[in-house]
Amino acid sequence: MISGRRNGDLANRIADEVKTRRRVDAGLEPNLQGPMILPNQPTLEQKRQRELEGGIVIVGRHTLKEFMSGLKRGWTESMERVDREDMLAQELASDGRFDEPEEPVTDFQEVDGEPLPTRSRLLPSKNTGLFPPLQIPSSHPKPSEPTSNWPTHLETSPSTIPPQPPLLLVPFTNHIGFKQVPQMLWGFFNERNKVRAGSEAAYHLVVGHVRPFAAPDATSATSEVQPSHPDGRQGGDLDFDIPAESYYTGAYTPSDTEKARKTYYDALPEKLATARALARGTRAPTQEEDKHPPPTEVELRAERLKKEMRWRGDEAGWELVKPGQPVEWDERFTDTLQVFEEPPSQQHSPENAVRSETRN
Repeated sequence: MISGRRNGDLANRIADEVKTRRRVDAGLEPNLQGPMILPNQPTLEQKRQRELEGGIVIVGRHTLKEFMSGLKRGWTESMERVDREDMLAQELASDGRFDEPEEPVTDFQEVDGEPLPTRSRLLPSKNTGLFPPLQIPSSHPKPSEPTSNWPTHLETSPSTIPPQPPLLLVPFTNHIGFKQVPQMLWGFFNERNKVRAGSEAAYHLVVGHVRPFAAPDATSATSEVQPSHPDGRQGGDLDFDIPAESYYTGAYTPSDTEKARKTYYDALPEKLATARALARGTRAPTQEEDKHPPPTEVELRAERLKKEMRWRGDEAGWELVKPGQPVEWDERFTDTLQVFEEPPSQQHSPENAVRSETRN
């Protein structure tokens, strides 16, 4: 059971797992079997064959969006390992939020009643060649971009994708917010519908009948899916559980993050000034600060990094799963993905017809 605590967590995890597999297959990373190798421990090939004999359960449309996004990123992006937290820390260190305010500089100083030019007013001396001019590094270094030293052919996306475990698509709607309390109450007293849906999904998994994943109706030359219907539908299995998106409108908006970010940064200068004053001893701590010490500058930097990681993750995750956002698609998935379904001999049986009419 894999669940993401926040939007986008599942997509990042799947993308990282796919990139790890690519590195192992390319011989760039050892296959870690664990601290001990047992006599009957399955090999890597046996583990992957066991995965293909099983399946992946996708619960809800939001999970399908994250799964497809992570799968596409994993087989398309560079397979080099990237520390997102370290990259963000470098970016935040260069934006000047923790820079100390510059003291005003006087243009002239008087010595014996005669003004003398400051260093900025002096003409630069000529370079004689013996001592090259001193180069002062910038106080705002640019964040380093991840670079790869691997051969180009290893960084190229593969033309085909290995077979993937079949998918079991299970509809699910998570009612959120005060306006959906009636649906919550109705669902509480009608659990039998959820039990039936879960039982049918489990039956499809046990029977093991699969079909190819239904591709979308139309894609562009860049393999980016474009909605081919006025209501935003893409066609095929990418329209799985699309009615559930109407319940997620207003569940989260980027303005919520912007408000939290603005409130935090408005209070940051005062906290930073207090931390530096106490650290340098320019003032004595108050009684309240003695009882509850304020955060130090190091703690403020760590707190900011943690908050920005969460805020940016929420923004990117919402852009991925928000209503109306199309599901990621790659043409290489056409011959790779499969879906569990009910066996054809039982799809049109009288019992199923009565069951379908009762459900509707």
